Amino acid sequence: MSESIASAPKFETKKLVGIIVAALIFLFFQFVCPVPEGLERAAMSAAGILISCIILWVTEAIPFIVTVVLIYFLIPMSGVIPLPDVYSSASMQVPIYCLFVFAVSGAVMSTPIPMRVAKAALSFAGNNTTKLIVAFGMTTGILSMFISDLAAAAIFIGIGLAIVEANGGIKGQSGLAKALTVTVGACAAIGGIGTPLGNSLNMLSMSMVNQFMGVQVTFFNWCVICVPLAIVGCFLASFYATKVFKVEPITDEAIEAVSKQTADFGKLSAHEIKLIVWFVICFGLNMASSWIPSINSMMVCFIFTFIAFIPGVSLLTKEQYHKSIAWEIIMMIIGVGIVSTALVKTGLATWFVNTVLAGAVAWPFLVVVFVMCFITFILHIAIPVGPPCCSVAVPLLCALAAMTGVNPAIIAAIGGVYGGVTTVLPIDSIQMICYEKGWISMGEWVKKAWVCTFILVIIGTFYLPAITAVLGY
Repeated sequence: MSESIASAPKFETKKLVGIIVAALIFLFFQFVCPVPEGLERAAMSAAGILISCIILWVTEAIPFIVTVVLIYFLIPMSGVIPLPDVYSSASMQVPIYCLFVFAVSGAVMSTPIPMRVAKAALSFAGNNTTKLIVAFGMTTGILSMFISDLAAAAIFIGIGLAIVEANGGIKGQSGLAKALTVTVGACAAIGGIGTPLGNSLNMLSMSMVNQFMGVQVTFFNWCVICVPLAIVGCFLASFYATKVFKVEPITDEAIEAVSKQTADFGKLSAHEIKLIVWFVICFGLNMASSWIPSINSMMVCFIFTFIAFIPGVSLLTKEQYHKSIAWEIIMMIIGVGIVSTALVKTGLATWFVNTVLAGAVAWPFLVVVFVMCFITFILHIAIPVGPPCCSVAVPLLCALAAMTGVNPAIIAAIGGVYGGVTTVLPIDSIQMICYEKGWISMGEWVKKAWVCTFILVIIGTFYLPAITAVLGY
């Protein structure tokens, strides 16, 4: 009788190098790095921990969750923040919101609702390539306002590439495939900025601005600011893709073949109606929390997560829920919150801004906003994971805002939007889920896809100051 024995994990030089480099950087900042005037060793230690963790995250040398837990030990051990303050600074607000967002994603994905949305997009577009690409971009973006960006991307890239294959498309040559790959990846990320529940980064950025600047961006105001930005961004990104790729025509036979995958599911089932009513009531109460202080939106999300499992409601099973929860994201949000607190408490963020961007006080206001958007956009290229990128960007933006007078709502929006959206390289998980299908080369992606994010940066530079001013910030 033979038993299969799992082979040992293979030796990976890249990961070992990542661990060694991270350790050396931590030791350098902890003991050797000169301390600039006006700072203490704790600030250097905070910088070393941040850079070391970024290296471990980017190289994936050890699991994300393990790196996050490492923060809990390194921060107090190195004297950056006392141990009791470490745990009190790790707010549970954002993780509780995440539990609700994962419940929504799990519940929606267990129903035909996503396929109904895809069928509507196909019915609208027919075999018109421009309409098809724009329809897929817009529906991906709108769906990702309410469910996981990754889930939205996976649904529409799967259906889109099925059309390409039925149409006889060839990998590396099909312009339709390239356009759909870039469009779906970009719009899944851009759509996620629309509502506070669309991406964990939105709540994280709002929470950090409240913590560091003392200003609460309400649920309603976030939607007012970011839903139009998301819709316009998705439209422009998808329309841009139709123009920069030479898209081949689609045959009626290809559309008909794929339409069978989104067969008519008939009228909405009782389960789907329950899900929609459940979500609409919860979303409405979150909106109402913007005007009624007694309504705690965090508590609302927790209660509705609980309601989803009550017998008779039963919107999803325990197994479906566990499958939808990204525990590493929840842990990472808690951990990076500690790092961002360290950047502020040690004065490192203020020192960096005063040293590197000392002339910003004399810049025109729109130039300051553009630089804020651009810095965050560039940081996400270097740190292709949203929560750590946001944890680095927001403290710097808050320090720059204190110098230049940029209002807190702009900072919150920039942290959530540009901390989570970049199409320059397909190394962000949302872009990777589309790129890894193999229909576009890395060179062509880099050459053309970056424009989608840069368009968003330009729009945000002019739009965010105007809309936040209207809202009274």
